[in-house]
Amino acid sequence: MPTVAGLNTPDVEVARYRAGTADLLAQSIVTTRELGRRLAADGDLRELTAQSDIEADPGTPLRVECTLLLRKARVHSDAALRANAANNLHSLAVQMRPVLECAGQVVFVFDNYFVAPRLTGNPGHAVRALGDRLSADFYDTMIRATKGKMSHEELLATIADSERAADESVGMRAPERARGRSLKQADKAATLKGGEAWYAHLSKSFCHGEGDLRGPTWRGGVKSMNTWRDELVFAGFMDFLVEQLNTMNAYAALCPAAGGDGQEWIAATLERLIEGRKTTDGLRSAAVSTFVDVNAPMED
Repeated sequence: MPTVAGLNTPDVEVARYRAGTADLLAQSIVTTRELGRRLAADGDLRELTAQSDIEADPGTPLRVECTLLLRKARVHSDAALRANAANNLHSLAVQMRPVLECAGQVVFVFDNYFVAPRLTGNPGHAVRALGDRLSADFYDTMIRATKGKMSHEELLATIADSERAADESVGMRAPERARGRSLKQADKAATLKGGEAWYAHLSKSFCHGEGDLRGPTWRGGVKSMNTWRDELVFAGFMDFLVEQLNTMNAYAALCPAAGGDGQEWIAATLERLIEGRKTTDGLRSAAVSTFVDVNAPMED
């Protein structure tokens, strides 16, 4: 059947797909902001950390880490939303990378902290995986921050002390010797479904100067044809970003906040994740079906 002009055409359905993912992203950003406020109890994080009794409330460092990651993800998601509105795909792609880094870290931490121990029945393995990741992150961060002023041996000694204390807290035996581990930024996104491939693509085509400037926009090309095909690229990028932000929010809702168990937050973020997938699936299917139709031979 031929498509009817103005009805179920790529121009219409792809535009609807892009607008729909933008609306979903805006809603997800609101949830991220609300989660951050809940975890920080609407207070200043520096004051929260300084005034907290960690022994009385061991969850404080976890809440602070989660809140900071949520804030960073929200800032860059806001920027991605503005880039989409400005039809600036390069800016959108650049802003997506740190969102994936933050989302991947939140998912990794809370999966190993809450989910994996219950599903696998082996809390020790999850603690070790989390400890290894934190040690690697600490090692790389301190190497960059001190610019070589802190020696490799000093860093290993600090890591060993931290690992020993963490292992003893759960009845495990710490390794005799700590190892310096490397944690790349791409490793943080690898926790997400499709995160490793997307992060590599964003890095190569939009952030490392290796994009095909004369090629299609989704490979970093700068020549826009101003057609529904470009709209489809924006929609696809936003589609993936919405999924990762909703996934991050769902895991972040597991973080215990002072004064409540947060069950309503867990339920709400899971519902948004599920409903977001249903909505994007519908929008995507409608857009792709018109893309197929427009390239198929017309029938009488």
